[in-house]
Amino acid sequence: GREIGGENLDSIDRLAKKIAEMQKENRNPPSTAPRVGKVVSVTPLKIQYGDSIILERRHLIIGESLMPGYKRTVELTELQMSGLDEKYPATISFYRSSGDIQERITKLAIPITNNPDSPENKIKATITYTDGLKEGDQVVLQPDESLKLWFVKERVWKEPDE
Repeated sequence: GREIGGENLDSIDRLAKKIAEMQKENRNPPSTAPRVGKVVSVTPLKIQYGDSIILERRHLIIGESLMPGYKRTVELTELQMSGLDEKYPATISFYRSSGDIQERITKLAIPITNNPDSPENKIKATITYTDGLKEGDQVVLQPDESLKLWFVKERVWKEPDE
C-alpha cells in the first residue's frame, strides 16, 4: 500500500504544482501603460511617480533629445527671413573663429549649379538643444513588464499661460 500512497502523493504534488502554475499564469502582468511623472532633480536625475515612488537614473532610459546639449545636423535648402516690419528687419550674423579671433563673414555664396539637389547646393547646420529637462517638468513615463526600467518618452506639453 505504501507505493500506491507514494504514487498518489506524487500525483497530488504534481497537480498542486500545476494548479499553482496555472494561477500564476492567469495573474495579470503589471500594466506597462504610459503614465506621467515629475522631474524632482536634474543632477542627479530623479523623477517622481505617484506620491512616493522616486525613480533614479539607474531606473531610467531617457530619449537623447530630452537632454541639454543634444545636437542634430540639419540641411538648409531654403532660408527665408522676415522682420517685424520694415523698420525692424531680422538679421542673421555669421562669424568664423580661429583661436581668440572672431572674423565676421560678410558674404555667403552658394554656387549656381544645374542640379538643385547637388551637394554643392546645400548648406548643413547643427542645431543644439539647450532646453533639457528641468525641475518641475512633467514627463511621459512607460515602464517595462517588470516595472524595473522606465522609459522617459517625452516632456508633457504645457499651455503657454501655465
